[in-house]
Amino acid sequence: MARPRQRESGKWEIGLRHPSLPGGRKYFSFDTEAEAISYGEQWKLMKLAGVAPPDELLKPASPANSKNLGFIVRQWANSGLAAPSQHSVLGSLIAEVGSVPLADVTYAWIAQYVQRLKVKNNLAPNSIRHRIQALGRSIDEHLRNNPEVVFVNPVRLLPKGYSTYSALDQKLTEAAGKKVKEDVSRDRRLFPGEQEKIVAALSGFQREDRERGLMLLGGNALLTMFLLIVYSGLRLREAYTLTRGQIDFDAKVIRVRSSKQWRGKVVFRDVPMRPEVHRALQSYLSTRRLLPAANLFPFMDEDEGLTLTTVTARLSSRYLIAFTYAGCEGLHEHDLRHEATCRWLELRDATGNWMFRLEEVNRIMGWSSNSTMAQRYASFRGADLAQRMWATSEAAPEARAVAT
Repeated sequence: MARPRQRESGKWEIGLRHPSLPGGRKYFSFDTEAEAISYGEQWKLMKLAGVAPPDELLKPASPANSKNLGFIVRQWANSGLAAPSQHSVLGSLIAEVGSVPLADVTYAWIAQYVQRLKVKNNLAPNSIRHRIQALGRSIDEHLRNNPEVVFVNPVRLLPKGYSTYSALDQKLTEAAGKKVKEDVSRDRRLFPGEQEKIVAALSGFQREDRERGLMLLGGNALLTMFLLIVYSGLRLREAYTLTRGQIDFDAKVIRVRSSKQWRGKVVFRDVPMRPEVHRALQSYLSTRRLLPAANLFPFMDEDEGLTLTTVTARLSSRYLIAFTYAGCEGLHEHDLRHEATCRWLELRDATGNWMFRLEEVNRIMGWSSNSTMAQRYASFRGADLAQRMWATSEAAPEARAVAT
C-alpha cells in the first residue's frame, strides 16, 4: 500500500490503485496522516475482496475542478488583464503554491498561507497584500471562465487588516529569530538647504573631505532633471522619456506622457511650467540642439537595447549616490514627488491666496479628480506649520501698534 505524504497545503495525500479507476490511480486527501492510512487499509481490503470502487470514483474529475493553482495563476498571467508589475508576484505564487489543487484552497488554507508569508517568508504587509490580491484575481478569472465550478473564493473572506502582523504572528516571527515587518510610509521632504547641496553636488562641487567631486554620467542632464522633478512632480520615467517636442516654452507647458497606463493605453497631461523649470530647461537646451522627436535627456541612448526598467534603476542609483554625497541621508528619488506635491499645494498667488485647487493639483500630478493621492503625498512638517502660525501671531501686535 502506498504511504501518505503531506502536501504544501498541510493536508495528507495518498495514491490508491485499481484497474477500473481513470488512469489506474486516484489520489485522496485527508486532514491527518492517520485518516489517510486508515482509508488506505479499507481500500486494500476492498480490493482483495474483489469489491468494485464506487461509481463516482470511476468518473473522471471535471477538468475545471481538478486544476491546481499553478495552472490558474498562469491563466491569469497570460490573459492580458494582469498588470505588468504583477508578473513577478505571479511567478512567486506559482513557485510557492502552484501544486495546490483548487479544491484544497479553503479559508483555513488561505489563513495558513498568510501566516506562512509572515513567519517563514517574513514579508512586509504590503508584499503580502500583493501576493494575496494577485491570487484572488487569478481565482476570480478562473471562476468567470468556468461557470460550472461551484466555488467560493476564500480570498474574498479575509478580514480587513489580514496582512498586518497579529500578536500571535509577532510571537511566532520573533521565536523564529526574525523581525516583525510593518508598512513603511514615506514622508521624507527636503530640509532647508538640502536642495542647494544637491544642486552643488550635481554641478561637480567637491567636498573638503573628498578627493574629487561627483562624476556621474549625464552631465547637466541629471541636474536639469532633478530640478524638473522637484518643481513639477513628474515621475522618474515620465521625466527621462520626454522628447524635445513635448516642451512648449511659449505656452509654458510640458506635455507629459503618463507612465501609469497599461494595456496599450496612452494618456498625456499638461503640466504647467514653473519659472524655475522654465529657466533650467532653457539653460539646458542652450548647450545642445535637439530635433522635436529627439529624447530631451540622453539616458535612454547610453547603450543599445536598454529597457525602461534598466534606465529607471540606473537613474535611481545615480540620484541616491548624489543625495548621499550631498549629505541628504534617507532621501530617495521618489521622495522628490512628495516634495513637489507639497510645493504645488502650498503655492500662493500675488494676493496671498492658494494658487491651485485640489482638483487642479490632482490633474498636474496625474491623478484622477476624485483621487486621495494628494492627501497621501502631502507631507506637511509640523515645524513649518508652527512657524507659519507664529509668524502671523507676532505680526498682529505690530499691525495693532501702527493702527493706534
